[in-house]
Formats: sequence, C-alpha cells, structure tokens
Amino acid sequence: MSTEVETKYPTAPAPEGRSVASTEPASNHGAPWRRRRYQIAAGLVAIAVIAAVTANGFLARQYSPDGAVRQYLAALQSGDAATAWAEIQISAPTQPVAAALLDEAALQAAFAQSKPDVRSFDITSTTVVDASSSLVAFSYQTSSGTKQYKFLVERSGQRRFGLYPVWQLVVPPAVLQVTVPAGSGGLAVDGKALDLAVGASYTLALLPVVHKIEFKASQMLTAQAIKVDATFSAGRTVNYQPKLTPAGAAEAQGAIAAYLAGCGKQIDLSPNGCPQSYSNPFIGSGTWQLVGDPTRDLALNFDQNLNPTATGHFQMVISYQEAGIDGVNHWPSSGGYKAALALTASDVSVISVISAKDLPGLQRPDGATDQAAKDLVTKAFGACAAAKSASPADCPQGLAFTDVTNVSWALSGDPLAGATVTFDQATGLLTVKGKFSMTSTYYVNGYSSGRPSYTTSFEAYLLWNGQALQLVTIAGDF
Repeated sequence: MSTEVETKYPTAPAPEGRSVASTEPASNHGAPWRRRRYQIAAGLVAIAVIAAVTANGFLARQYSPDGAVRQYLAALQSGDAATAWAEIQISAPTQPVAAALLDEAALQAAFAQSKPDVRSFDITSTTVVDASSSLVAFSYQTSSGTKQYKFLVERSGQRRFGLYPVWQLVVPPAVLQVTVPAGSGGLAVDGKALDLAVGASYTLALLPVVHKIEFKASQMLTAQAIKVDATFSAGRTVNYQPKLTPAGAAEAQGAIAAYLAGCGKQIDLSPNGCPQSYSNPFIGSGTWQLVGDPTRDLALNFDQNLNPTATGHFQMVISYQEAGIDGVNHWPSSGGYKAALALTASDVSVISVISAKDLPGLQRPDGATDQAAKDLVTKAFGACAAAKSASPADCPQGLAFTDVTNVSWALSGDPLAGATVTFDQATGLLTVKGKFSMTSTYYVNGYSSGRPSYTTSFEAYLLWNGQALQLVTIAGDF
C-alpha cells in the first residue's frame, strides 16, 4: 500500500467582486513586449508598402514621355553628354549633306566647347499621339528670354526593371549651311577637321546644340571661330565674314595697283575688264595713263558668296589726236571702281575691275585749293593765247573753219576773274568754270582777217596726282 501526498499551494484571496477561474499559472500571450513587436512589424510593412508605392510612382514618372524630356533638358543644363545621348534617337537628315556629326562622340565634343543656353524649364503639356508616341511641350528660359518648343517622344522596345517602358526623344538634326572661302585653311566643327574643299558651300548635319565652327588660317586669311547656337533648331546659316591677313591685304593691294597700271596702258576707248571709258565718235583709239595711286582709299571686302572684292577710286587721262585739232588732246576719266579678286591660300590675283558708283566720297586733298587750280588754268590760258592754230589742243578757243594760216590769238581780260571751282567727291575731279574772250587774226587766201573765238565759255579739268594738281585740259563751250 502506498500513500500519495497532494501538495496544495495557497491561493491569494480574490479581489472583491471577482471569482477565481483557475488555480493554474496565468498565460504569457498578452505580454506588453510581444504586443509592441507586432506593432513594429506592422509599421515596417506599412512603410515598405508606402515606399514601394512612392518608388513605383517615381519610376513611372521617370519612365514616361515627359520624364524623358525632363532628363534630357536637365542633361543639357549640366552638360552631361552621356545622359543626354541615352534619352534621344536622332532622325536621319531629310536632305543630302556633305558631312554628318550625329553620334555620341560629336555630342561630347560639342558639350566640351559650350553648354546649351537652358537656364530653367517647365513642362507645359503632354499630348498622346498614339499608344507609342506623345508630344511633350515645354518652355525654357535663356539669356535672351523665354522660348517654347516641343518634342515627339516615342516608346522604344526596351524596359527598365522589366516593368517600365523606355521613352526616347525623336531629335531631328540641325542642318547648317556654311561656305568655306577660297584661300582658307579648311573647316572644323567642335575641334574635328572636315575633309571639305575650299571655295564652295556645304550643308552639314549636326546635333541641335551649340557648336564651335572654326575656319582655319592660311597665309592669306586669318583664323576665325564662330559660336553657332543650334539648340532646338532645324536649320541655320553660318554667318561668317573672312578677313585677310596683313600679308593678304598687302598682296591684294599690290595686285590691284599692278592691274590698274596695266589698264593705264590700253589703247581702246573703253577697254574690257578696266574701269575707264571715253566716248568720242571722231576717234577710234588713244593712249591711257594712270594718274595718282588708285589704292589710296582701297577697301577690301567679301561678297555674299565670300569671294574677295575691292573698291576704290581711279584717275586716268587719255591722249588722242583728232581731225581738226592741232596737237595731242587729253580727256579725264575718273571715279569709283570695284575689283573682283581670286584668292588662294598663298596668293591674290585680279579677275577684272569695273566702274562703280555709290561708293564713299573722296576727301578733297589739302593742296587742291581753289587758288592752286586757278593758277594752273591762268598759266594754261597764257599758253593757249600764244597758240598759232585755229583749234589748238587742250585749249578752249576755236574758229569755225580751219583753212587759214598765220593764226594768232589775243586774250582780253582775266578769264579767272569770275571763275568758280568745284570738287567732285565721286570722281576726284576739280572743275574750273568761267567766261573768256579771245580774238584771232589770220590769213585766208592771202588776205588778212580776224574774228573772235566761236566759244566763249570754258571748263578746265584738273586731277590730284598725289603730290600736286595736274591740269588735264581746258574745253571750250558756247
């Protein structure tokens, strides 16, 4: 027989109003620390859900048409060529081009020279074109004000994280028209030399950003670099004005002087390729002579096709003989000229020189005073009065018939007393005008006779030869 002993533990008296449900120890499920652990876990799950939703929203916005435009514009602002390139696809040029710089290396080279002028931007609208393309419009602030533009954005076949479609901007190239002048050292874009012949115009396809267009130097032309902002531009013309080097300018001046000196040796009244001209139905030829320096006011320029030209003023005198005139007569031809030049990398030559109007006027030389002109004409009148012919060359007087002998002339009064002197800025010609009185005595068929000159007015023409005034002729008039 065994004896079992049951041990009973004393129980605490139940609080008033409560009954004791059990004599076993209480359960641990309601411990406060366990409840906090569950709350923290639930909070973390909630945070993770919120973060996932936020991240999804962010990525959804990033991988969207307007998100692609935002990233591209931000890359332009920062000069980030890699990011900008990832956001675009370049469409092919719509016209033939001589050279195309449309790859990522070209974008990096352009950004190395200058960033686009985009200070800030704001997406203004997104318009769905179809399931795979949208139009995104935006405004952007530049140094010259606010401008507007829009991109066509297309969905590519790629996805990010297996979920988000990749959108890319369809960017047309900027088509630049550029002329490479003859005589230059060639052309470079953003530091890359292009294999283009000089003396021709070209169409270039470039990325629509800022570019540095360089015209290389030669012995005749200086180097020049031009910044062309083609940002969001479909086409531009490079406005470039070549400039001769000092050696080139000296070469051009010497070539023009030599060419006009050759014109001064022509015998035609109006030589081809020369600016001088004289109209006289009674003669067929004469001998031209250049007066003064035709390059004293030389201006060197380039025309709209970047061909070199030059303008200035010339002075020439033709000597000729005419029936009924005793001696060699002279006549001036002067005025503006325009020279067409041919340029190589080491030489300048003249193609032709023609007469030109509407050029800046000449300044009257200090030594070409009214009194100096009158003194020369007074002296010439003395020589004309001593002439022994009916119509002496370069003199104003004359008889209506020439079959006379023993002719002598007498001048009455001072023909310069009331004379006027004018200077023509267009031609450089000084003209002295006035009245004169001359009487002749002569023999006709052995009989003595006499009569006054049938001309009573005169016009004397003078040119400045660089040192002094030179009288060309005194013409008579009724």
